[in-house]
Amino acid sequence: MLFSVGVGAMGAAGCSGDSKESGVANAKMPGGSRSETLAHEACDEGGNRVESMDANGDGKADIKRIYDKGGHELCRISDLNHDGKPDMYEYYDASGQLRRRESDFDDSGVVDLIEHYEGGKLVRKELDTTGQHRIDTWDFFDPATGKRTRRERDTTNDGRVDQWWAYEGDKITIQMDKNGDGVPEPESTVVIGGGDAKDGGASAAVASGDASVPSSAPVAPPPRADLDAGPSQAPGSVPVDAGPPKRKENRGGAKK
Repeated sequence: MLFSVGVGAMGAAGCSGDSKESGVANAKMPGGSRSETLAHEACDEGGNRVESMDANGDGKADIKRIYDKGGHELCRISDLNHDGKPDMYEYYDASGQLRRRESDFDDSGVVDLIEHYEGGKLVRKELDTTGQHRIDTWDFFDPATGKRTRRERDTTNDGRVDQWWAYEGDKITIQMDKNGDGVPEPESTVVIGGGDAKDGGASAAVASGDASVPSSAPVAPPPRADLDAGPSQAPGSVPVDAGPPKRKENRGGAKK
């Protein structure tokens, strides 16, 4: 139920934001570092037209849509669990297509997932899978098919990628940097699926729910259950999938 339309009283603060990729576009492969900052883009109501919607009839706004003076929707703030605090922000380009989405899936008040879109198509996800309020996983997608093509992970939280995942059909190839020089060691390569496993049994292990790899492989901190980071990461294991995140019923909203 749409219950109010107004103009914010606070000063305008550039809700359209910076459409450039947030810190990861210029990283070098495989030796480059990645920005691990969970940067929230402003979605301010001030000086713009605001439409508020009460989806469940409790008298509180669950969705706020912010428009510029020309009637173009700049961004949208949603409270999906009706606790009075925002947990999703969406941002739109000049053509009205989604260009960015931020989500907070826990009680931290900090976003856990940032999705980037081009032409309305998903091209990249940045995830915090450990609850340390820093990006540790980057997923890249083919905008034409929506399929994930590669993943990068920082399992040691030192700001440097140490795992590179490549997705080809049902085959996943994982390269790892175990000595911290920024370069994957050939002997650390793990191939899962595709009928050509090079890991000495990883395909069978994954089929049985155990994605263990040699104990010398880098290990990430234990993943949070609310981000569904795949199989439990016992020492020497590699998670098969870091998403999609799962929502908690009661949590605080993302910071504005």
